[in-house]
Amino acid sequence: MRNTFSAWLTGLLLLAATPGCQLPIAGAKPPHGARPDAPSGAGSCPTGQCDPDPNGLGIYIAEGHNYCFLHEKTPVACLEGFVTTPEGAALRVRSMYQRDRMLLLPLHLRNPATPAGEAPPTLESMEGNIGDFYVAVRTGDAVRKLRGAAMSRLVFGFRLPVDLGGTLEDLLYELSLEPVSDNRLVVRYRPATHTGWQRQCQSPEGRDTASVILPQRPIDGLNAAMTHHAASLTVACESGAIGACMAWGYQPWTPDTRTADPDREFVYGACLQAKRAAYFVGQGDLSTYTVSGTEFLRRDAHGFGRDSNSDLRELRYLEALWSPRGAECLNLENRRGKAPIRNGLTLPACGPAPQWSPGARFATGVEQPSGP
Repeated sequence: MRNTFSAWLTGLLLLAATPGCQLPIAGAKPPHGARPDAPSGAGSCPTGQCDPDPNGLGIYIAEGHNYCFLHEKTPVACLEGFVTTPEGAALRVRSMYQRDRMLLLPLHLRNPATPAGEAPPTLESMEGNIGDFYVAVRTGDAVRKLRGAAMSRLVFGFRLPVDLGGTLEDLLYELSLEPVSDNRLVVRYRPATHTGWQRQCQSPEGRDTASVILPQRPIDGLNAAMTHHAASLTVACESGAIGACMAWGYQPWTPDTRTADPDREFVYGACLQAKRAAYFVGQGDLSTYTVSGTEFLRRDAHGFGRDSNSDLRELRYLEALWSPRGAECLNLENRRGKAPIRNGLTLPACGPAPQWSPGARFATGVEQPSGP
């Protein structure tokens, strides 16, 4: 079953998705010529393994990795988080048939053990805040919050829309969640007819990759814009910018008190763009101008980052100053890569004596210029 959802859903999609996104009509066919291995527009290649953007966007995964649900080895929809709706819990996924569209796939409990004469338990919500993630299960009038090992024993069902010969069919899949730390978990899935589980976060080397949870902050999988929604949990493979920036100490909250902090929110949003060298995302260019594994130096105006401080003078070869909308200034001679910049895209140079400003509080640099 594909829920059409209510006005509540319309509001959520306007909040959490890219401008102009809408939920596809149930049973709608993919646009003519669309295929899961080709993006609907320049730069919209979330898996990082298809033209015209071989670098990938790097938001939810690193280059060459995969975070999408596969049907017979073909990526169909890419997980970006959980949402609790008035109807219950759902997966928030990006359609691989139309990259600018988000889908909410309702979740339910699969084959829960039920004593004779009792009503079967139902999935009420998936919730979390900083350092806590739980599943709420209702049995009659009682609601239990399941964490850790108790959560790992649950199996969830969802309907995955798959293109079968030009028609979208809803195929039954199963999902399992294995928490491994405060904000990390392993997501596995499988077709309901299979017995073996597959990791949702996959790396080309085959090494184990977990996901990180970012509470109440949906992040757009095309431009890395961060919004707020209390009933949403972003789930991202730890190899991408969402996880990397958190690992570097740029969480959007105060570590000690775990309370929201506007300055940390700003710097975290800037890090999401800087990590990917998405210089011109504020001008509508979704391209990244680096490749996975490229080293660069970083500083921030508040000294939030690990092994960092606020001294811009230490960045002898300053690359750019950043905000959540991309680079605010750019020294072309110090770029970390030499991928061609699209015609018409320009930014002011950072100048010989750059300074922090309210609109630019994150900085990147290189050890030495890489040449013309």
